Amino acid sequence: MRVERASVRLLIAVGLLAFGLALASIIDMFRPQPYDGVVLEADAPAQLIVAEVVEGSGADEAGIRAGDRIVGIGRDLLQSTQHASRLLQGYRIGEIVPYLVESDGRRWETLVRLGTRRIGSVAYLGACLLGFAFFGVGAFVLRQRPHLRVAQVFYLLSSAFLVFLVCRLRPASYSGVDEFVLRMGTVALLLLPGCFLHFFLIFPRPVWRDRGGVLGALDRSRRLRVVLLTALYLLPVAIFLTVIYVYSLQELPLFLISGAPRANWWTLGAYMLLGLTVLATNASQIRRLNERRGAVLVFLGTLFGLVPFLVFTVAFPSFRHTEQFLYYGAAPLILVPLTFAYSIVRFQLLDIRVILRKSLFYTGTTAAITAIYAAGMTAFNWVLQGAGFTQHPLFPLVFALAVVLGLEPLRRRLQGPVDRFFLGDLSRLQDAVVEMGEALGAHADPGQLVRDLVAQLPERLGIHFAALYQVQDGVLERVAGPHHLPTFLGPPEVLDPLTEQLGVLAPLEGRQELGGEIDDLLAELEDDGVSLIGELASPRRRVGVMLLSEKDAHLGWDPSELEILRGLLAQAAIALETSQLLAERTQQAEFERELEIAAGIQAGLLPTRVEFAHGWKVSAVCQPAKHVGGDFFSEIPAPNNGSKALVYGDVAGKSIPAALMMMAAQEVLHSLSMTHREPRQLIELANQRLYRLQRRSFVALTYLTARPDGRGIEYLVAGQPSLLCRRRNGEVEELPLAEHRLPLGALEVGGYHTLEVDLDDGDLVLGCSDGVLEAQSAGGSFFGHERLVAALASGPSEPAAAVQHILHQISRFTAGSEPYDDLTLVALQRHPEMRS
Repeated sequence: MRVERASVRLLIAVGLLAFGLALASIIDMFRPQPYDGVVLEADAPAQLIVAEVVEGSGADEAGIRAGDRIVGIGRDLLQSTQHASRLLQGYRIGEIVPYLVESDGRRWETLVRLGTRRIGSVAYLGACLLGFAFFGVGAFVLRQRPHLRVAQVFYLLSSAFLVFLVCRLRPASYSGVDEFVLRMGTVALLLLPGCFLHFFLIFPRPVWRDRGGVLGALDRSRRLRVVLLTALYLLPVAIFLTVIYVYSLQELPLFLISGAPRANWWTLGAYMLLGLTVLATNASQIRRLNERRGAVLVFLGTLFGLVPFLVFTVAFPSFRHTEQFLYYGAAPLILVPLTFAYSIVRFQLLDIRVILRKSLFYTGTTAAITAIYAAGMTAFNWVLQGAGFTQHPLFPLVFALAVVLGLEPLRRRLQGPVDRFFLGDLSRLQDAVVEMGEALGAHADPGQLVRDLVAQLPERLGIHFAALYQVQDGVLERVAGPHHLPTFLGPPEVLDPLTEQLGVLAPLEGRQELGGEIDDLLAELEDDGVSLIGELASPRRRVGVMLLSEKDAHLGWDPSELEILRGLLAQAAIALETSQLLAERTQQAEFERELEIAAGIQAGLLPTRVEFAHGWKVSAVCQPAKHVGGDFFSEIPAPNNGSKALVYGDVAGKSIPAALMMMAAQEVLHSLSMTHREPRQLIELANQRLYRLQRRSFVALTYLTARPDGRGIEYLVAGQPSLLCRRRNGEVEELPLAEHRLPLGALEVGGYHTLEVDLDDGDLVLGCSDGVLEAQSAGGSFFGHERLVAALASGPSEPAAAVQHILHQISRFTAGSEPYDDLTLVALQRHPEMRS
């Protein structure tokens, strides 16, 4: 990274050096100094051959013509252009100086009046502006993507073009900086072919990427690429030096074109042809439409910009120093930076986005209208200035009325369309907010209102498309918008990193890398043309997101538009949340009705009257925590003929799942008890049956039946709280538990055993589910075992009354708090009166 930054700084320094050199060349061209009007041959400045004579100058008046050679100035024979420059600096502007001139092998003397140097022409200024335009585009590209190799090479190419156009195409004179500047222009010319081909080898992507053969070897080997590119840059220099050396050995006159042999220009042409071929090949394989269009546009601009320049330079070298060359040969070069700049703006070339601020256009257009208005008034005043009636005292008043009644309405008529064009989006956006606010109260379906708004937004805002994603089943799903966008964006929190970084209304342009899958998602959305992502959220929940494309003609979003858009998103979020709440409330009402029906069915499954055995009183109650629950009690056949067994259970869980499992447990017990009445065998088989359901929903169960002698009960507890027994004297004791007492369904083999207890007349046995012990007060404490024992001891001894007393104590303890678990109480008592 440090090396890369150093290379970028070095590249910037080279560009600034080129900029400074070009600026110095222009300043030198136009600074006042003694000048004879002679323009020297730029490709042979040391020979002091006249290429052109400025019309009306001292040299023109003295009879010096193109093709002559300046031999001496002021009685001194010239040795070089620097010598001539020093001699001229010794004279003053307006002084007459003797010149020795050679033409057609004959030397002759003439007198030349020195004037002010003025060889810089409008055409040359045009070439300078072209060079600085090229450099400006290159500097902008480097500023946007400083670490992108193709941006760096384009910046170097732009710098070379700047130096060539400003320094090499300048008219040559005796100035001390002339020879140095011209040589720098030649160096830039030798650098151009390598920069040009290097740029198109990697623009818009390296030609060797994902290729086989030789290109694949270049992709795999960085060293091989460096060797190839170095050779491409050095070849024009080698050709230049070779030609100079060969011609000097053979002492032949060397014909140069803009400081370089013709062979170097043919080399530039070959490099250009190869570069354009590479660009055409690359453009045909680009998948992104915008990028492909931009590459094609750059191809055409380069083709029609460079070909005229090369043709006029190589084929018609004598045409090169004329004004027509700068118009017809150099001027088309402007197509290269123009097409490149337009491709950046229009097609986001090199992933550079330029937002044209609408306020800039508005200000410029308004200023133009105002200027035309002021110019019209000035012209009107000037035309009437000489008329006699303008001296009349009432003329200013009449003139002011004419302005008000004539020119001012015209200005307003012109200003109106401009306001509508540039500020119409803001007005339409405000109208959308007002309309949505008015429609929210009257529209039956707020969600449909938002979807309709999304469909209208492209026309209202001048954007390509808008899309709406709503949270449905925990996923952001597209419910409105074009089908080329993804159907799903993922869970609502997938965009949290983006909104945390950029806010509720997040532009995709200029975002930082967020890391993870969100960068891939945002890149996909950006490729699909999405410009803004707006979060739709209320203080209670996130309800969706809205995607907006960029605006037509790449006009940017004004801050005022973004502020109104945020308000529109807030209203849309309220509307969508209202729609969701209505849908949820409707669904909840339907669900509650269904639960009430289910509760009635479940209550109907519980026996209204429980039979146990002769001489026993029984009371049982079951209260679900929700509409339906997992607690139950039931009677099943007992081993003793004519008697029944009482079972009560508690399924793990609550509400509908527990209710369904409860029904399954009841069905298992009833079906098995028809053929297996012995308690241990019955419970063991039921355990195996529930275990094989593989739902891992356990059933805590208690089994009670009267002993054959009627003097006690036989019981089995599996996962339930201990049974309590209130003796006739009021004492409460806890009945023993078996060693193995896991809930049914926990293990395949339970190892269940029954126990027996003797009961006297009047003794009361109480069983309960864990919902009784876990009933909570408002403070969060449990009812617990001790309070249950105290309630049983203090209450009445009759089963039904005892159950109601305990329920009342629980109700007082919980103080109306919502039940945490289902609650079941079962009480039975040996009663002598029922046996008599």
